[in-house]
Amino acid sequence: MKFIDLAREKAIWAGGLVVFLLLTFFPFTATKGMALALLKQGDFSHSIWNQLGELPLLNLLLLLLLLITILGLLNLGKRLRGKLLFALSLSGALLFTIQFVLLTPEIKLGMGSFILFFSFLLFLARSLSRLGLIRGDAFVSGSILSIAALLVIFIIYPLLVILTKSFIVERAFKPANIFTVLIAYPSTWRIMKNSLLMASTVGVFSTAIGLAFALVIERSRFRFKRFLHGFSLLPIITPPFVIGLAIIFMFGRMGFFTNKVLGIRSSFIFGYPGIVLAQTLCFAPIAFLILSGVIHSMDTALEEASYTLGANRWRSFRTIIWPLMRPGIANAFLLSVIESLADFANPILLGGDFDVLATSIYLAIIGRYDEVLAASLGIVLLSVTLTTFVVQRYWVGKRSYVTITGKPSRFATLPLPKGLDYSLVGFTLLWAALTIALYGSVFLGGFVKLWGINNTFTLMHYKRFLSDGFGSYITTLQLAAISAPLTAVLGLLIAYLVSRYRFFGRQPFEFTSMLSFAIPGTVIGIGYVMAFNTAPLVFTGTAAILVICFVFRNMPVGIRSGMAALQQIDPALEEASITLGASNLRTFSKVVLPLIRPAILSGLIFSFVRAMTAISAVIFLVTARTKLATTVILGRIEAGKLGLATAYCTILIITMAAAIVLMNIIVKRMVKTGKMHVSGEEMEAVKI
Repeated sequence: MKFIDLAREKAIWAGGLVVFLLLTFFPFTATKGMALALLKQGDFSHSIWNQLGELPLLNLLLLLLLLITILGLLNLGKRLRGKLLFALSLSGALLFTIQFVLLTPEIKLGMGSFILFFSFLLFLARSLSRLGLIRGDAFVSGSILSIAALLVIFIIYPLLVILTKSFIVERAFKPANIFTVLIAYPSTWRIMKNSLLMASTVGVFSTAIGLAFALVIERSRFRFKRFLHGFSLLPIITPPFVIGLAIIFMFGRMGFFTNKVLGIRSSFIFGYPGIVLAQTLCFAPIAFLILSGVIHSMDTALEEASYTLGANRWRSFRTIIWPLMRPGIANAFLLSVIESLADFANPILLGGDFDVLATSIYLAIIGRYDEVLAASLGIVLLSVTLTTFVVQRYWVGKRSYVTITGKPSRFATLPLPKGLDYSLVGFTLLWAALTIALYGSVFLGGFVKLWGINNTFTLMHYKRFLSDGFGSYITTLQLAAISAPLTAVLGLLIAYLVSRYRFFGRQPFEFTSMLSFAIPGTVIGIGYVMAFNTAPLVFTGTAAILVICFVFRNMPVGIRSGMAALQQIDPALEEASITLGASNLRTFSKVVLPLIRPAILSGLIFSFVRAMTAISAVIFLVTARTKLATTVILGRIEAGKLGLATAYCTILIITMAAAIVLMNIIVKRMVKTGKMHVSGEEMEAVKI
């Protein structure tokens, strides 16, 4: 019997050698410009080997890594090797945490430290797989542990830092401090009342308008109803300031409608009315998408039975259609409320003296430099949105009225009552006309010298864009292009793990991965600033923190898109692949990915669009070297350069529309060539 077997556990010993090599070339502690110095000048002063004298536990960590590498060479039994690998890797991960979180948290960790920590984590995952504690091979167990660590670092940790700012005073835990801070701030109750009033109003209006569009598009006799579909979704792909700018151009003091048509100069649009109108325009499409799916999936056999029993269309609508839509309506309302509370762009542009939580958090940081007040207001906002999210997810989301069973169902479209049909068509046409007028004003605003005062045609705003905004445009494109694939892959991988595997902590794993949807952007922004501005993790001032923010902020949509696609794939295909000897990684890449390419592309394009239009979180994270398009637009609006801002917005809209059209062409070609099967619902998700 050979004592050393090089072929048996190549992944362990080869992986250990690779980690030693990477630790030599990547800096273990972080200093500005140090990575470039290492590559260009051969400066190894920050490598792990130069830190051994100052950090004694590093010697033990390297010894554990060496023992793991040697373990991969020894010809031992599978069970014994698994137990030894588990003990060594778990010890390494725990010692690393003790050293850099508890003993020396003041040390700024570099790339080498991440390599060392995650290498221990991956070795631990391999041992869990070998011991049968996680069903699946090292790819599955490694993905679960690595993603869990990332979720803790980039979602849970920033929230804990915000809580710490509010509850810990002079190193003493004082839960009552948050109430002291909020009571001392004179505008707290007014801000909370304004926020709840705004969110509830927007929730009602957005749900009503979304329902109107859903009924028209799914059940109306109107011949050109598909024409309305595109205009109902247009606000989803537009930059956050477009609607606000358009409302100013049409209804502001020098607005076309108020000043030119009505001949009045009024500022009524700045405040509650303007915010509600802008947010309703922005979030009604979300309600429409939810309710359209609900109405489309209804079995019309129930309505036909009602007609057969003598009920007219109005009675059938009230007693059958409406009760079946109620869970979807509640869902749409709660999601609209979450989006309204989290919105930053419209209140900062149209709010006037109508302060809400999202803008107050921003002003507490930027204007008052009061981190404790910002954290306290952030906790209030987070509490409201998180409560709404939990209600939507675990109460409304679990309720359903089943209309599709194992029995044959009919899906022939039955029209609405004529009076309701004509009323809804008239309303949706007016709303579509308002949308066209608003977007038209933004487009024209980039070609006039000064909207409402000097409407002379000019191209100077676009010329100014080339000198004043082109750099930030390229930066935004680059960061969005980097973050979009990472977001899509991470979201898809989480969806695959959650839907296909059962493991300890699966529900908290899924909830935490979806949590960033419920966290307002301003809360994420201040959390990242507070958490990653000091040791041990320092990312502020770099492009990396923007990419990280994009990835974890937009990840939930990729997860949902992936889970919807995976539900259409029979797990027997993957089981057959594994039975034939393929690894989980090969099965995932060769069987699963080709079947869900539309979901990958939809997650990719959505992540790209959201990264291009992000503002509430990144406004705290940008620097002079990492300016983004949306922050530049906000700066131009605050400086009164509305023409340049509208020109920039127009270019962003064209960019995102081009990306969406390109993606749809790719998906349609995939379907036409027979490379995959795509359901109608999945295709609809891709179009969005």
